[in-house]
Amino acid sequence: MRRQQGFTLIELLVVIAIIAILAAILFPVFAQAREKARAISCLSNEKQIGLGLAMYVTDYDETFPMDQYTFPNWDQVRWYDMIYPYIKNGDKFNFNGRATGSGGIYHCPSFPSPQEAEYGAHLDLMPDGLAPWNPNPPKTQTLAVVDAPADKVIVVEKGQNDGNSSWLTFATWEGFWTSTVGNPPGSVDGEHYDLEQSRNHDCDFQYSTHPPTWSDWGECASLPRYRHNKTTNLIFIDGHAKAFARGQLNWYKNIYIAGPYCCQLF
Repeated sequence: MRRQQGFTLIELLVVIAIIAILAAILFPVFAQAREKARAISCLSNEKQIGLGLAMYVTDYDETFPMDQYTFPNWDQVRWYDMIYPYIKNGDKFNFNGRATGSGGIYHCPSFPSPQEAEYGAHLDLMPDGLAPWNPNPPKTQTLAVVDAPADKVIVVEKGQNDGNSSWLTFATWEGFWTSTVGNPPGSVDGEHYDLEQSRNHDCDFQYSTHPPTWSDWGECASLPRYRHNKTTNLIFIDGHAKAFARGQLNWYKNIYIAGPYCCQLF
């Protein structure tokens, strides 16, 4: 009489343990590979946005688009709408046909939920952007104020707050980036925040409070987010886009722009 062959309990437990070990090793690798694919898609989106911005600047005598402009009838034009003819992508308002800065190439695949203004621009003149908000008469800065267009960031992927929309720009003033306020030669520590701020506002996460609140506009929701395996995608003024690791972005080299109205130190 032949004995029935089969696994013993010990053998079965060993096989399960081996499978569990392999899963623990491979799942993070798969997650990183998936996030890498999302990062590439996000970077492709930003390259198209950067090209649209560069073409707008070329066509309008090297002037930047405004952050936004509100007409007397409250009809509003945003920088997304100003570059729409060069991109023709993304969602629009139903009531006035204006671009919202959401959907299409304006949505990062790694953003937690679709939202307007996932990408914010270096355009708000309050007092440290390239273009003012609701100027009267309308006016913007020109490319001549930028000393190194290939080094200066014009668009970043930002964080999330509790609304369906966020600010159209990202925070560029020195106080958000470095503790050496008022001393440009010393503002080259390469850190996203100084050490004290980085403990309170960890921008690896989607937002700085849980759950996110509207007040996050002045924290991580208006600053670059390192959601792609600790990297973030950036658009530069010359139109190219590139991924930066956390700690690589330097405020003085990549954000600060000297000029009579743009990016004054305080």
